[in-house]
Amino acid sequence: MVILIPALPLSGALLMLAVGRRLPRPLVSGICSTLVGAAFLLCLTVSPQRVELAPWLPLPGANWAFLIDQLSLSMMRVVTGISFLIHVYSGAYMAREPGFHRYFGGLNLFVGCMLVLVMADNLALTFAGWEGVGVASYLLIGYYFDRPSAAAAAYKAFLVNRLADVAYLLAMFALLAAGHSLGYPEFLQQPESAAVAWLLFLAACGKSAQFPLYIWLPDAMEGPTPVSALIHAATMVTAGIYLIARCQPLFGPAGLTLAAAAGAITALLGGLLASVETDIKRALAYSTVSQLGFMVVALGAGAYAAAMQHLYTHAFFKALLFLAAGSVIHGLHGEQDLRFMGGLRSVMPWTFALMTVGVLAMAGFPGFSGFFSKERIIGEAFHRSPALGAVCLAVSFLTAFYGWRIWRLTFLGERRAASAGHESGVWMLGPMAVLAVGSIVAGWGPVALDLDALGALAATATGILMAHRGVEFPPVLTRLHVTDACAQRVLARGLGLGLGRLLVSTDQWVVDGLVRLLAAVTRLAGRGAGFWDRWVVDGLVRLTGLAVRLASYPVRVLQNGSLQSYAAIFLAGAAFLLYWALVQ
Repeated sequence: MVILIPALPLSGALLMLAVGRRLPRPLVSGICSTLVGAAFLLCLTVSPQRVELAPWLPLPGANWAFLIDQLSLSMMRVVTGISFLIHVYSGAYMAREPGFHRYFGGLNLFVGCMLVLVMADNLALTFAGWEGVGVASYLLIGYYFDRPSAAAAAYKAFLVNRLADVAYLLAMFALLAAGHSLGYPEFLQQPESAAVAWLLFLAACGKSAQFPLYIWLPDAMEGPTPVSALIHAATMVTAGIYLIARCQPLFGPAGLTLAAAAGAITALLGGLLASVETDIKRALAYSTVSQLGFMVVALGAGAYAAAMQHLYTHAFFKALLFLAAGSVIHGLHGEQDLRFMGGLRSVMPWTFALMTVGVLAMAGFPGFSGFFSKERIIGEAFHRSPALGAVCLAVSFLTAFYGWRIWRLTFLGERRAASAGHESGVWMLGPMAVLAVGSIVAGWGPVALDLDALGALAATATGILMAHRGVEFPPVLTRLHVTDACAQRVLARGLGLGLGRLLVSTDQWVVDGLVRLLAAVTRLAGRGAGFWDRWVVDGLVRLTGLAVRLASYPVRVLQNGSLQSYAAIFLAGAAFLLYWALVQ
């Protein structure tokens, strides 16, 4: 049964490749959505187990085997559940787009490869899924391949992730060189390995868009909006977080400190960039960069459960926000610029209500799912370091600000859109409604209501405090969500007066420049290696061949295949031997 979970969506991808072009569009979307939905139902019934199917590579532990534990099981349910809703939504959103079967085949490929990644029993099989989601992202980001910007975005995502994949391969080589197995149950029992941990973390930085390798993620918005939801909520960017959590026994204090520092920089920078971005999808993309940094901070603080809880809640509200943004773009016939929206509350009341839920969950408003996971991470960060906790507080404030900004510019104020706009249909609103429910209730499972805090909080009008078992939060955290609105206008003016331009310029020129410099150095190193291989290594081989050819020349002259020549040489030799014998 376990093998059916990734096999179902992968078979859908193969079916679309083979005969999808000949099938009617409703059947294409129906088949692909049903296969992912069936995989989700199987994920609900499967229990923790280890399944070994067959040998694969002649390497220790590199078998076709699946490890189903609580970590992989939660990831499997998130991947299939969120992806199913995105598939249903896509059937309506993409109804008039060309290449319909190609789109759904890519979605199924994405889901199937992600399932292989999270279910794998070893690093080698994880890498197979890891590369599969990279290929699927390339195909879907570049879905509108006739647009130069989309083609460039797909190439950029592919290239940046290949840089990180080198680190993944080096980590596997280091394990094999040390005589370890690639199977998780085996090599995770070994002592901490700083080199392997750092290499795996670098690989995760590429997939999960950490500084400075986050630059591909905003450009990935060139793909269809449901693809953005899939990448940001259920696949691709969560792969790096999963890898770090899975391999956490390898990380020592130095590795955790590195992760916390990189996550803090990413979270802060992503939040600032989201606060000044004018494209609704790119603003949400920078938001994802920030939230991923938040998760990495939790991993660096040793709070693996908190990081995975935020991954879980983030999947719901970020998928909801992207699908709501897609509903707005769909209703405005392709308009994505926040400066040309506004006043859509009355035109799209259902989208307005659902996006409001998503923004409240992302901002961490008390009672919504994001509140539980974010407050837990902030508490753990304060336990690790006051400075790290302060950064997390700042990021939490920024999250509330840019979420409010996107919501306000889209739905409130005067109408600035050229199109009159219209509300989306039930096939788009239905999945959004399910995600809205998840954005509210997803955080309630692992938390308990602190009734002792209820009276004090009522006095300060901060609402009901939900406290996690065993984690104490600074009192300022619950006041943050109430007081941030008072400072939002001040921050908005500050960002708009020049800081915004500085941030955008930094992102476009400094960070992109660093990555381009890295690419140039890599290209130069590749050319140097090519020169060495072509003229030194190959030159030595050619020189050896030339020496042998010259040394064999006298013999080759004699061995010409002519019987007359052989007879003449034989007679000459015999005559010489006879003469020599007579003289002696």
